[in-house]
Amino acid sequence: MTCKLVGLTLHDMEYMTIGACLDYAVQYLELKNQSNTSKNVVVRKATQSDFDNF
Repeated sequence: MTCKLVGLTLHDMEYMTIGACLDYAVQYLELKNQSNTSKNVVVRKATQSDFDNF
């Protein structure tokens, strides 16, 4: 199902291994998410307090 969502046809999948299909899907999703992410996101390193609260 995932292969169909990322645009792979049955013909494409006949010549690809399962690993290649999964790699294709991962790359497709990463590229799609890059265009949707905000440029102003600030990421900070977790502190001990953060882990204690978790």
